Amino acid sequence: MISLDEFLDRLCRVGVDKGPRGFPRRRRDRQILMKSILLTLDSARAYTEPEINEQLVAWNRRVAPAIQTDHVTLRRLLVDWGHLERTADGRSYRVGFPPGGVLFELEVEDVDVCATVAAYQEVLRRRPRRQGPPEP
Repeated sequence: MISLDEFLDRLCRVGVDKGPRGFPRRRRDRQILMKSILLTLDSARAYTEPEINEQLVAWNRRVAPAIQTDHVTLRRLLVDWGHLERTADGRSYRVGFPPGGVLFELEVEDVDVCATVAAYQEVLRRRPRRQGPPEP
C-alpha cells in the first residue's frame, strides 16, 4: 500500500526535482504518477480524445514538469495499464479501474496534486542557493 506521505514525497521528487527525465521505470513511481493524473480527471465523465490530450498536457506542465514525455505516450500508458478505458472507435475515454491495481491510502484521493506541487515548487524557490565552500 502506498501511504499519503510516500505519494506526496515521490510525486514531488519524481515529477519536479532534477529534470528533465523520461517517465520513470520503477513501477511504484509510475503508479504514483498515474494516480496523480487520475486525480486531475473527473471520473464521472467521458472525455473526447482532444479533451484527454489537453488534460494530459496540463498535468505534465503543472504537476510533473521534470518528466519529458508527450501526451500520446501518457495516454497509451494509462490505457495499457487499465487506468483509462477507450471506446472501440477511440473517440471517448473514461477513468478505468484496473484489476489488481496498486492500493493507495484513502487520504490520497483528497490530494490536490496541482496545489501540492505548486507549494513544493515555492519551497524550492525560497530555498537559499548553495554557495561555494567558505573561504579559509
